Amino acid sequence: MNRTSYILIRPVDRAECPWLDRDFSRGERVYRFDGATYGCVSPSGMACSLDGETPFFELPRLALLDERLAA
Repeated sequence: MNRTSYILIRPVDRAECPWLDRDFSRGERVYRFDGATYGCVSPSGMACSLDGETPFFELPRLALLDERLAA
């Protein structure tokens, strides 16, 4: 399976995104979640997960860099 991965270019914490289960650090890798989100992701966010599978969570688009562009 070819999953699109992203690198966080800045920290994202629960103060900014209270729906997250944990804080994320700059440099962490996450994967785009392509499954059904049932409209719960905002236009400024992206559905992500730790492995491309459920559970998914929303991260701000502006905090993510497509890993293919980072190389």
